[in-house]
Amino acid sequence: MKKFFRGLYYSLPLQLMLLHLKKFQVLLIFWYILFSTVNGHFMKSFGADSLFLAPEYLGKVNALAAGIVGIAVGIFFMSWNITTFILFSRHFRFLATTTNPFLKYCINNCILPAIFLLFYFVNAIHFGREKELMTTAELFLQILGFLGGLILLITVSFVYFFRYDRSIIRQLKPVINNPQLFKAQFKKGETRLNDSRLIKVEWYLQKPHSLKKVRDVSHYSKEFIETVFGRHHFAAVLSIFIAFAFLVALGFMLDNPVFQLPAAASITVFFAILIAVSGAFSYFLQTWSIPFLILFIVVLNILYRANIIDPSNKAYGLNYQNKQDRPMYNRETLMSLCNTDSVEKDKKNMIAILEAWKKRQGEEKPLMIIISTSGGGNRSATFTMNVLQQLDSITNHRLMKKNISYYWCFRWNAGSYLFQESRPGAFSGEINRSSTESICK
Repeated sequence: MKKFFRGLYYSLPLQLMLLHLKKFQVLLIFWYILFSTVNGHFMKSFGADSLFLAPEYLGKVNALAAGIVGIAVGIFFMSWNITTFILFSRHFRFLATTTNPFLKYCINNCILPAIFLLFYFVNAIHFGREKELMTTAELFLQILGFLGGLILLITVSFVYFFRYDRSIIRQLKPVINNPQLFKAQFKKGETRLNDSRLIKVEWYLQKPHSLKKVRDVSHYSKEFIETVFGRHHFAAVLSIFIAFAFLVALGFMLDNPVFQLPAAASITVFFAILIAVSGAFSYFLQTWSIPFLILFIVVLNILYRANIIDPSNKAYGLNYQNKQDRPMYNRETLMSLCNTDSVEKDKKNMIAILEAWKKRQGEEKPLMIIISTSGGGNRSATFTMNVLQQLDSITNHRLMKKNISYYWCFRWNAGSYLFQESRPGAFSGEINRSSTESICK
């Protein structure tokens, strides 16, 4: 039993998991956000979990939408494997002497992806049954679509890496088969390999169901191992650039509904790009990553304070460069506008509005209604419309006639507009469905 646990502890999958916890923990933040979102804790009030568990594409929640999210999750998995492969390859140099080293790395680095998939499916089934009220057949199709997209992306990725691996073998084979050429090219300095000080590996998964003992590679020169890994790293980085170029190209076609991917897919692909960028910074800066990040934040703050970077909204046509002639926005300027003449003009204008409203009431002392609502999103708009309907019913459909003014902010006026359009005899007398649909979207 002791031998079994020793072998388990010094196996590559477990050692890789420990290595993720020891080094470059910033990469685990993206996993935490994904787990937390699927579990319903991260951005719960915005319904972020529904974006992943019930993805929508072209207005429908179906297997196709789940398949697109599956492809996005596959991109995230591959970005995670590629980035960590580049960062950690020096700790398991024995993989350079095997065929398809990146495939073997992915097989041994499967603990986090496997846990996430299991976690995702459990939550997706529960969410589909309890929240979406899906049937068993619909849930099965959703999961099948997700798996189909995931498997498709992983298959395409490994086909790419298999072809590149064969290309590397073809390039190195003449050198390996010629001892003199091999010695001249890779044994110039005869730098011997040292064991990793962070991990110790005795076993690794050659295939998902096959264990193999780690071979001794100390007789290989460091130059040869680094050459093999360097060529695999180039293939990995190239695949990330291809994914990034695809994402940019997709952004130019967003006007077409076909290219408007489910929100969960866009978020996951964005995380995949961030993992690659974070890994690149960590790879080149090594222990200087944190100081560089702090310096970057400080410089960014200075640029914001100096208005060199200005994210504020601008009104089209106004000159924001001429700051000398810009009116001052302070208490003194505002008070100067509140002179006696302006106040009297405002009073006369408002009294005229009130008199015009009173003439339409037909009463000496009519009931005056002032409507004021807070801001918000779709829920606020729905609440506003429902309250206005109830008030209109209570006042015998005289709410709008008694109303003198509106006070609102943000999207509440969508609910008010729908209410006015739905009232009998209001405006055209029937609901303008095209306007209603555009607001709901």
